[in-house]
Amino acid sequence: MLEDLFDQLKLNGVYDAREYHFTQNKRVTTSSTNERHIYGRNDEIQRLIEFLKEPNVNGNVCVAPIVGFGGMGKTTLAQFVFNHKEIKGHFNNKAWICVSDHFDRFGITKQMVDSFRSSTVPCGSTTSLDLLERELKRHLRGKKFLLVLDDIWSDEWQQLLIPLQSAQAQAQSTEIKIIVTCRDPTILRSIDRGNEMNLGGIDDEEYWSLFLDCTFGENNHENCSHELHDIGKRIVKKLMGSPLAAKTVGKLLKCSLTKKHWKDVLENDLWTKKTNAHDIMPALALSYYHLPQHLQQCFIFCSVFPKDHFYCKDELICMWIANGYVHESGSSSKTMNDIGEDYYYELVARCFFDVREGRDSSGITMHDLMHDLAKLVSHEETYIYEIGKDKEISKNARHLYAEWSIDQGLVRETNKLRTLVLRGANDILNHAAFNRIRVLVISDVNMLEFPNAIPRLKHLQYLDLWKTQIRSIPDSLCELYLLRVLALPCPQTLPSRFHNLINLEILCMGIMRMGSEFDMLEFYVNKEKGFMVAQLRNMNELRSQLSIKDLQNIDNREEAMKAKLKKKHHIKSLSLWWHIDTVDDDCKHDAEEVLEGLQPHPNLEELFIYGCMGCSMPNWLKTLKKLKKLELFDYRKCLVAALGLLPSLEKLRLCNCENITIECESCDDSESEMFPSLQQLSLSYTTVSFTGIPTSSSSPSSSPTTPGHRKVFPRLQELILHECNEMNGFPWPICIALKKLDIRSTPGMDDKLPGCLRDLSSLTRLILTRTKIETFDAEVMATLHALSHLDLSVCDELVSLDGLQALSSLQNLFISSCPKFRSWCTAEMAKLRTLCIQFCKDLESLPTWLHRLSSLKELTIGHCLKLLSLPEGGLPSSLENLEITNCDPCFLQRCQQEGSLEWRMIQHIPNQKIRGGRKKPVTNFSITVIL
Repeated sequence: MLEDLFDQLKLNGVYDAREYHFTQNKRVTTSSTNERHIYGRNDEIQRLIEFLKEPNVNGNVCVAPIVGFGGMGKTTLAQFVFNHKEIKGHFNNKAWICVSDHFDRFGITKQMVDSFRSSTVPCGSTTSLDLLERELKRHLRGKKFLLVLDDIWSDEWQQLLIPLQSAQAQAQSTEIKIIVTCRDPTILRSIDRGNEMNLGGIDDEEYWSLFLDCTFGENNHENCSHELHDIGKRIVKKLMGSPLAAKTVGKLLKCSLTKKHWKDVLENDLWTKKTNAHDIMPALALSYYHLPQHLQQCFIFCSVFPKDHFYCKDELICMWIANGYVHESGSSSKTMNDIGEDYYYELVARCFFDVREGRDSSGITMHDLMHDLAKLVSHEETYIYEIGKDKEISKNARHLYAEWSIDQGLVRETNKLRTLVLRGANDILNHAAFNRIRVLVISDVNMLEFPNAIPRLKHLQYLDLWKTQIRSIPDSLCELYLLRVLALPCPQTLPSRFHNLINLEILCMGIMRMGSEFDMLEFYVNKEKGFMVAQLRNMNELRSQLSIKDLQNIDNREEAMKAKLKKKHHIKSLSLWWHIDTVDDDCKHDAEEVLEGLQPHPNLEELFIYGCMGCSMPNWLKTLKKLKKLELFDYRKCLVAALGLLPSLEKLRLCNCENITIECESCDDSESEMFPSLQQLSLSYTTVSFTGIPTSSSSPSSSPTTPGHRKVFPRLQELILHECNEMNGFPWPICIALKKLDIRSTPGMDDKLPGCLRDLSSLTRLILTRTKIETFDAEVMATLHALSHLDLSVCDELVSLDGLQALSSLQNLFISSCPKFRSWCTAEMAKLRTLCIQFCKDLESLPTWLHRLSSLKELTIGHCLKLLSLPEGGLPSSLENLEITNCDPCFLQRCQQEGSLEWRMIQHIPNQKIRGGRKKPVTNFSITVIL
């Protein structure tokens, strides 16, 4: 009977429990987590934190195993503790390593060494495990080290304990803690399991809260009917306390908060297919079963890659489109990519994917159980070929992944194959079964020649050869007219007919390619090698980001116009680069003419112009009504008149520009706003003047206007001034919306501070670095009603903080490298929550009113060698974190000496860090704290 149920369920395309239980795991994880709160694991979290903070016993490496069935939250628990604030700073170094079922001792050891980021041995070039382990032990000497080994599947991982235990024994101060996660407790034999945690289902009350959170989100679940409440309680009993099941089924129920939908879920036959008490696959299959067909196809497709795959969003969507899984809507103006993005976020919202933010890109991973589900419901349409194991490739295969070579004899005669992903060189493309593929990805760093078979694949829409060493592209490639995506390493030349690829949407060519830049084309103009802008003339479907470099190699405006950028309506971001070594009048004129010929489509949203050295803006700039961001680099003696009338411009940056005049008044008589949408203005290494606007205002609260009654900067919220020698005519009093002001090394502002701050009533953050300010005018400070964050760094003339007591909302104060600072304000800053003072060599005392600050939570003092004591009144009872480092040694000793006056003053503070001694003060040190 049980066999019949399995067969029936597999026939319905939902689940084969027999296959599920023998599926191997190759999942990849990272230390990043999206969870801000974990339900039902408070005891486990506290146990792990205590384990990590307590000293090691008998000088041994200590291990805490987290054991549990799939979907119980082992990885999430480990991630949460790994990033927990209570262990922040406790370890000198931490490493997160996903082991999976393929144990690689060398690779894992290398990751541990790399985690220190200061190795003197070039780990990338060594193949010696002994050398790596010796280097690892050197790094560990005298250090506290936390290692997480996630998702282990065999007892081979215990080989790693040999060098770690050796490092632990070499120095008493060395402390190594390890957290491992696994499903099978038998792989933990021979280690002390006193710290083991077995994760079962979450207890009923907490699990119900998690279920409600997943189902209703920010909506008030208290407003749901009693009927839904009762049905939900009955559904929860079927989920076995699994967080993964709660997320997926909860999102399924969220799609329709109706009694009928919830009852259909409750009474679905899939619940009867459970194989044991811990089997949550029916719950996952139920969520899949309720997906629309197009989302089912997209979900299934993802299983063509192994479980250790990181999916870049744009790459995945393009593959869906190439396979026909994304359908245009006749009534919608959305592009196929927009619709594919909707699919992507819908699957994320329903918890079929886990979002992962990496250092270089963002994308998704799939939980190993979700990957199992996708494979099961695919009916072998997605097939991962394993050399030496598979005797034939399934006749149902539409999407094929293969490591290294495929025996052509295993490929059946079929016209179903649509996707081929090859990790290694292969001549399999000559097989007739691949004639109709639409997606081809080849990764092989040893591949030097372009495969002859590719130009015959007339249905190809997605071709990725980026991870190869191919340098020559044949002209026959240009006959693949259906290509939408083409990713290549740096080719030495371009075919003469390259412009025939009229359907290209994404063209990626370059040495480096990160996931977040998949849709960015960098085109280097080099006419001798075929890289002429005219090659872009027919590619009007190119989208997203286009960067054209070495524009000095274009001779004139007519040649530039051959790029036909004006017809490329999907390009949202355009970067134009000149590399001009010598600047003369002829060179400037040529650059300006070429710029005029590169007119983009009016849909453009971002424009970056580098190195033009021009004296005027292009005439077409005023046509860019949708432009949101503009950055100009290396302009000289330029009058900028059209910018103020761009209706959508939100961000403007000028860098390394000389004698720029920004005109805020137009010749027409309209009363429209100038810079109506501008929110951020950034000026770096620039001399600039503003004309056409008043420099003072009789009524600061009134709307900022020009003499011609034009409102100016009505929405400016952030102003950044870095290294600006001159800044004239800026209308400070009328910037009533300004929230952040950052002034660094700007001599043009020295004579204006602090008076220019008057009446900036919306200002919340003020950063002053290398300014000549000496003290603060209390009358001016009293007008800064919203200022909550003040950062003063390397202000050499700052003597006193007198006047800051007038800041009624100040919460965070940071003072760093101000050598003359020694005097506090006369009255307390009552709302202060954070106070940080560092590298202030003349500071002798803390304010006498410090103990009265009932809101102060954090106090940091560092490198203040003349500070010899705490204030007589002591420190406030509200203080939670205290750090005193590298101050007077006697002062530091008294803070740590039990029974001393200073020791008694700080005993009520739960988190303390007192360390360091006399060191040479750093006088040119700047610290910026961003909250």
